[in-house]
Amino acid sequence: MRYIKLALFYTIVAAIEPSFAADLTVKRPLEGYTCMMLDETVKESMDFNNPVSFKLQPSDSAPGVAPAGMQVAIKDGGRTINGYVETVDFALRPRWITSARLAPYHAKADPTATCAPAIMSNGHLGFSFKHPQ
Repeated sequence: MRYIKLALFYTIVAAIEPSFAADLTVKRPLEGYTCMMLDETVKESMDFNNPVSFKLQPSDSAPGVAPAGMQVAIKDGGRTINGYVETVDFALRPRWITSARLAPYHAKADPTATCAPAIMSNGHLGFSFKHPQ
């Protein structure tokens, strides 16, 4: 229920103030992190009762603290414990995410596209996408 309320809040904010995203820009790369993406089917991504979530601890029994986005910043050379890898959430706080649900970044619509974790103009985690010509 908490995730549904959070999603509803962001949907309302986005509808009220669409210029939030328009003003957001990449300030610099997030050094030491690699872009990966969630490896899930469309059906799995629509299952709001079982989202892939960031965890405080590297354990299946640890509570999820927030749902992960489609792209995730994984720490280069980070630890893997109990099948969980080091990451950061959108506020750049240390978190853990299951490695079983991650895949290297790829875009079916543009196989040459790349993704890099970045610090955005609002100070939060974002991603820089490049599309070579």
